[in-house]
Amino acid sequence: MSNPATVIAAGGVVWRERNGTRQVLLVHRPRYDDWSLPKGKLTPHEHVLIGARREIEEETGQQVVLGPSLGVQRYTVRKNGGTADKLVHYWSATADEDAEFEPNSEVDKVAWLSVDEARDRLSYPRDVDILDCLGRVVPVVATLVLLRHAQAVKRKEWESKDTVRPLDTTGTGQAERLTGVLAALGVNKIISSDAERCVATVTPYAASIDRHIHLWPEISERGFGADADAVRGLADKAWKPGKVTVVCSHRPVLPALAREFGLRVGKFSPGAFLVAHRLGDGRLIYERFGAP
Repeated sequence: MSNPATVIAAGGVVWRERNGTRQVLLVHRPRYDDWSLPKGKLTPHEHVLIGARREIEEETGQQVVLGPSLGVQRYTVRKNGGTADKLVHYWSATADEDAEFEPNSEVDKVAWLSVDEARDRLSYPRDVDILDCLGRVVPVVATLVLLRHAQAVKRKEWESKDTVRPLDTTGTGQAERLTGVLAALGVNKIISSDAERCVATVTPYAASIDRHIHLWPEISERGFGADADAVRGLADKAWKPGKVTVVCSHRPVLPALAREFGLRVGKFSPGAFLVAHRLGDGRLIYERFGAP
């Protein structure tokens, strides 16, 4: 008997550099007596990035920042007396600082090991495959999050100036949930159009980390309509080495911004975003996400 519902999970390869050696963090699960990468199932309606960060912290005690994707595992698990497909998303992850691990019923031991030692210690070949992807996506020089503002009150329902048109109830919820997403990505620089709906989208996160929002009128609909060439030269201000920058703008402006930033971009629904990483070898890698 098979259960058609797919189990969605997320986790990461937590890594650090020590004395010129790259180390990764593995967890031991007493229930299975195995060594694996930290991961776990998402809670209902949880964004996959938030779930990955939460599961890593719960299993290792490390509060991490997520970097580039390391791929997806697909395999079958037992569920409700039958079987179900399991889909596990992995990201590279760096810890802000060392944290003390407290053993629990799910994970009783953790170990920092060199990549070669970890490859030998891991219990599952599929985890080795994910680990082997780490070297292809680090180091990251800079990260850029290109974001469309959350859902706003419809134009036809708003009688005042468009620049002060606010988020609606759905959009306010999206902005609040984006706080966890941007935290998982380690965003530390915030840029926004000066339109109210963009500013309101990033304000909850800015408040949570006590950071200033840099307003760029030229990436508002009004500013872009007045001078479409004004977005030229903004890439150098957005791509900052060592920074994780979010840029919040509008649907008509995003294609031009993407071209300026060196990205390929399609349509964005309200609250959707793209995460791009510039690697040490000059490559750009990125992935798209829907609104949280």
